[in-house]
Amino acid sequence: MKFTDLISTPLVGSRTYTDEGFLVVPAAISRSGIQVYMALELGLQDRDPEETVNVYRPEDEVFHPDSLKSFANKVVTNDHPASLVDSSNAKELSVGHSGPEVIRDGIYAKTILHIVDAKAIKDIESGKVELSNGYTSDITLEQGVTPEGMKYDAIQRNIKGNHIALVEKGRCGVACKLSDNSPTAEENPMAKITIDGVDFDVSDQAAQAVKKLQNSLRDTEEEVKKQEEEAKKKEDEMEAEKKEDEAKMEKDHKAAVDTLQAKLDDATTKAPTPAQLDVLVENRIATRDAAIKIDPSYKWENKDCETIRKEIVAIACPTVTVDSVSPEYIRARFDALTTSTGTNQLDTALRHQAKHTPLEDGEIVDARTAFSAKTRDAWKGGKV
Repeated sequence: MKFTDLISTPLVGSRTYTDEGFLVVPAAISRSGIQVYMALELGLQDRDPEETVNVYRPEDEVFHPDSLKSFANKVVTNDHPASLVDSSNAKELSVGHSGPEVIRDGIYAKTILHIVDAKAIKDIESGKVELSNGYTSDITLEQGVTPEGMKYDAIQRNIKGNHIALVEKGRCGVACKLSDNSPTAEENPMAKITIDGVDFDVSDQAAQAVKKLQNSLRDTEEEVKKQEEEAKKKEDEMEAEKKEDEAKMEKDHKAAVDTLQAKLDDATTKAPTPAQLDVLVENRIATRDAAIKIDPSYKWENKDCETIRKEIVAIACPTVTVDSVSPEYIRARFDALTTSTGTNQLDTALRHQAKHTPLEDGEIVDARTAFSAKTRDAWKGGKV
């Protein structure tokens, strides 16, 4: 891929002129590090053409012997041509050439430029002293961080020089320029940085340090933002869990209240009416009195009427297996015991009643049976 390297570097040494009027001037033509390109320049079609892309030029690529050698004896042009320089256009485009040797000096690649065109020499003397390389290279889109801590979006490899152009303004300001007649402050590497919208010209080393700090600050801001988002997410999750727990507690509370209310309603429904209570009390008193009459030593306390009747029958009638007869039989037998009816006649009548068989001729049903039935009908609704 074709590139124009607008990164400028300082020159050390002074300009000299030959007897022919040619200009001989030292030049730092390139350097390693980060270069900023637009997506359009890199031929990237998947993004905004004006989007900036940080391209990393590793030292082992910039200063590779083959790369340095490729910039030796190359054509110097006045501004960049529309295409790469070759034998078909070199005569038209050339205003000079680079020296036979290109060396490394720190982060810079340096050589000697021989300018032979009068107009180009005049432009240089008028202040057109920044340089830009034309070259080809391979670009690999991959993100990473330089040893100096600067982030990049792509790496440049296999750099091969084609020409060196004189330009009004290089990609990174006056850091790359032709040397002056005498050393000045501009001989030191200079670069432009922007802080809060204000541009500053600083040394190249200072620019890298500032950019490193800016990148670190950006990384810190991104990390803080990420932590804030995670904290907000956790807070939302905790709030959701709290609402879920509250909803469950409210549901459980309502269920408990509903259960208690249901039990209360059921108890209220089953509770006897005042009239039924009166009948129950009267029957309990009557049952207690009858039991004491039959057996004055009987302990009736804390026992219901059915238990009292069953235990009295068991006491008074040891021949009766009380657990094998119906409650109706026990009630009738108990009622019979409270009267003076003959035992033999009563036993015969109750046996037939328990078996649901008709009485034989001559068997007498005690009149107490009718009284018992009447008593049962009187307290319907409650258990005696």
